[in-house]
Amino acid sequence: MHTCPRCGSDAVPDPEHARVICCLSCWHTWALPKDTHCPGFLPRLMPALRVLDEYRDLNR
Repeated sequence: MHTCPRCGSDAVPDPEHARVICCLSCWHTWALPKDTHCPGFLPRLMPALRVLDEYRDLNR
């Protein structure tokens, strides 16, 4: 259950629209924020570290 920011009563997810909340009293609707997916730096960092490791071995 959610709380309406306008009137403070109960609100439920809208069955017709994804990620939309609808108030049961004043019919105010609002969208939930999108989930942010952060891939991070690991997929790019690991290959870069391997290249640096190989480069270091070549300079010896």
